[in-house]
Amino acid sequence: MTTATQQDPTPASRPANSFTGRKRRTTRKSVKVVDKIAKYVIITGGLGVVLAFAVIVIFIASVSVPLFAPAKVAKVTSVVLPAGKQTVPGAPGVAGTPIVTGALVVPDAPSVTGAPVGPGGSVLTGAATQPVNQAPRALAMGIDENLASSWVLYSDGVLNSYRIASGEVVRSDTVTDRPITASTENQGAVIIGHADGTVRFGRIGQDLKFLEPTDLGDAVDTLLPGQTMAYQGGVAMLTGAKQVRVTQTTLDLSDPLDMGPAPASPIRFADYLYTDRLEVIVAMRDDGRLFFGSVSKRRNVLTGKTTTTIDTNELPVATDRAGQEPAALLVGVNGRLVFVVYRDGNLVRYNTDDPTKAYVAEQVDLIAEPGVTISAVRMLLGNLTLIVADSKGGVNGWFPAPAPDATATKDGTRMVMAHVMEPQASPVTAIGTSARDRQFVTADATDTVYLRHMTSGVTQAKITLKDKSPIQLVSIAPKNDGIVAFDENRNLTLMSMHNPHPDGSLRQMFLPIHYEGYAGPEHVYQSSAGTDDAELKMGLTPLVFGTIKATFYAMLLAVPIAVLAAIYSSEFMQPQVRNVVKPLVEMMASLPSVVLGFIGALVFAPFAEANILSLLALFIGIPMGVTAFGFIWQLLPPSLTRPAPGFVKFGLILVMVLVMSGLSFQIGPIVERLLFSGDFKGWLGGRHGTGTPGWLLLLTPLIFVLVTLFFNIYLKPMMGLYQNTSDRTKLGMIDIVRVVVLIGLSVVVALVIGLIFTAIGFDPRGPIVGPYMQRNSLIVGVVMGFAIIPIIYTVSEDALSAVPNTLRSAALGAGATPWQTAIRVVLPVATSGIFSACMIGFGRAAGETMIVLMASGRTPIIDMNIFVRLSALSANIATELPEAPVNSTHYRMLFFSAMVLFVLTFVVNTTAEIVRQRFRKRAFQL
Repeated sequence: MTTATQQDPTPASRPANSFTGRKRRTTRKSVKVVDKIAKYVIITGGLGVVLAFAVIVIFIASVSVPLFAPAKVAKVTSVVLPAGKQTVPGAPGVAGTPIVTGALVVPDAPSVTGAPVGPGGSVLTGAATQPVNQAPRALAMGIDENLASSWVLYSDGVLNSYRIASGEVVRSDTVTDRPITASTENQGAVIIGHADGTVRFGRIGQDLKFLEPTDLGDAVDTLLPGQTMAYQGGVAMLTGAKQVRVTQTTLDLSDPLDMGPAPASPIRFADYLYTDRLEVIVAMRDDGRLFFGSVSKRRNVLTGKTTTTIDTNELPVATDRAGQEPAALLVGVNGRLVFVVYRDGNLVRYNTDDPTKAYVAEQVDLIAEPGVTISAVRMLLGNLTLIVADSKGGVNGWFPAPAPDATATKDGTRMVMAHVMEPQASPVTAIGTSARDRQFVTADATDTVYLRHMTSGVTQAKITLKDKSPIQLVSIAPKNDGIVAFDENRNLTLMSMHNPHPDGSLRQMFLPIHYEGYAGPEHVYQSSAGTDDAELKMGLTPLVFGTIKATFYAMLLAVPIAVLAAIYSSEFMQPQVRNVVKPLVEMMASLPSVVLGFIGALVFAPFAEANILSLLALFIGIPMGVTAFGFIWQLLPPSLTRPAPGFVKFGLILVMVLVMSGLSFQIGPIVERLLFSGDFKGWLGGRHGTGTPGWLLLLTPLIFVLVTLFFNIYLKPMMGLYQNTSDRTKLGMIDIVRVVVLIGLSVVVALVIGLIFTAIGFDPRGPIVGPYMQRNSLIVGVVMGFAIIPIIYTVSEDALSAVPNTLRSAALGAGATPWQTAIRVVLPVATSGIFSACMIGFGRAAGETMIVLMASGRTPIIDMNIFVRLSALSANIATELPEAPVNSTHYRMLFFSAMVLFVLTFVVNTTAEIVRQRFRKRAFQL
């Protein structure tokens, strides 16, 4: 018998029916095509999401990075200026004359008035003196906003204007025919003191006009765009738009006015403060008398002539400073303070709130090291901070700040050294300040210039000019794009300056800074102010803190409610009820955050303010009510509870919640009357009462949780009452008694601890709670928690429902109760999913904008008090970005805030993913 070998049929010969007898089904080509298309669409979409995310991050980084670009200072040109009165053909007369900027330098020689002379021939900013038998010295200088012309005021009263490109004099005028004994300039306010005891003061500015090239005649043909030429007492520059820009520095000086009563004495020091609301003059005469003057101007409506007068008041001279050599005289803070700085470093501060009753408010040593003297002093923009430089090259920032002890000084403030800058290698001989921000420059005897920023305390650039001559004067251009320096060899050096974001310092963003007017270093965010000379505060730490605080309180409310609700609906709720409840909860996630924020700010916040204790009682009353329902249900006979449908239990729980809510609103006013004298918000503000009632409310829930855990872990297993009783009703009664006893014990322990804390002076008002504000962290936490509960609940419920029923059956079969099965079997397996749900909720809360924007009160402070306002990064960006000028420091700071928020959430989510993977690995091992 021959047997044939049977081979597998080819696809063509494969039977049409399967082994079940049914006809085989073949996949159509159209389905395969659609499947491949779907595959590539999904891949493309995923890659697109990753790419879009990367582009967004790169864009945010590209806008933020320029904040931290280093400052650039480079030498452009250096020319030698001619000295003395010059004859300038074709220049106009005296009308409209320029004047002074910069620090003041005088040679080391005796003066006609005895003004102080510093080491190495330098005199401090604030005094100018004509030396004996010396050529006229430069007292001050300035530069125009186009970096084309500069002017210098000399001690003989001559004022020369120069074209920087060549050093030629374009205009030369005599400002005054009287001997100059003192002269200062600060932010365009100029004062000149004379030997006859009179002063002249006024404003210096730039007269800018545009001409057509033909107005300059044939000379313009030799100019290229950006080049300059002398023109009618000014400097003309050809612009790229084929226009001619002519700049002339102008000065409007008053007539000579007496400073103080007769007999007249030469003005030794003088300073002039000009604002839109007032003009103030301070002057010290050679006879040692100090005067404070308020300038008044009256215009005759008939003649059109303006009459200027000075109402003077004499200030008392500190008795221990009589006969001492002053170094500088300065006025600041809208004329409310006067500073007299002596060469040995002693400062006398006068309070001139009422000039008729002015007094010495404080005396302080600016230099602690013996043998070191003051080499330069100048007032920073805003006229509050003193830049103090010494003979060792030290540079510090001083300003008056609130004193910790109000009796420390007569006016409750004290001078503090708020900023210690990087020292220079040799004595500082000149200081120049910016007219726009907190930047300033210091120059020394070794021809080195430092560019600094006072608020951050950072040295932003250094340059050595190598002209081998001590620098006498230094000034920053009006647009912060140039620096000009003048040395003893009459070299005028122009330097380019590029530092568009001086506030872009990580130190200023994240470390405490001692701002003007603050008692000490603090974290402050204040991106705008009412005046242009206000000190901006770019600290991001309060915004980061506010973001974390709002997220913490939202998660504190949402996580327990959402997770416990998920456990109840997954493990105990009947499917028919769950099919109704879960979609309803998920629909809550569709509510727009702007609607929730609106309701929170305009409805919930006023309601909470009027019923704050009742609202707080809800957080205790509702859990106690649900627990009480469980005990009551346990007391009922099984014949009654077992056949009850699931919706009946759920409905009864809702009824209990409503009952406890109503009861809480009845108990709240009673507690307020018993513990807080009927005014809880007044107690929070510290207006009455002690800290004991607060400790009682704060500690009772915590102690109850601790004693309950202690009882369940250590005492309950040892009590035969639980081991020998199987009656469900009796066990229910025992549990009720246990809870009542533990609550009473918790109240007693909390009261005892509260009394002890109060006795030792530890009050919760301050570190824990504080004054109540209508829009606060509690409102944000409740409303934002309501917004993220649906997300956490849905994902957590799905994770719990995904646990195989075989595990539940095994646990129940081994004798575990449903509660033990849920907590000890199902929950550990689903932990990774629940943790993911919490992190999704965290991400939603951290990035939430509208709720925080509308319900928080937007106050960037660092305070753990749940009743005060806050501000978050996202809300701050949404509010300020539309108003920020593009590419400004403020604009880039907001983008950097977005980067900080991204990094914060990225770090938290990355850490959470690591933890989740660990939970998942442990779940697989079960």
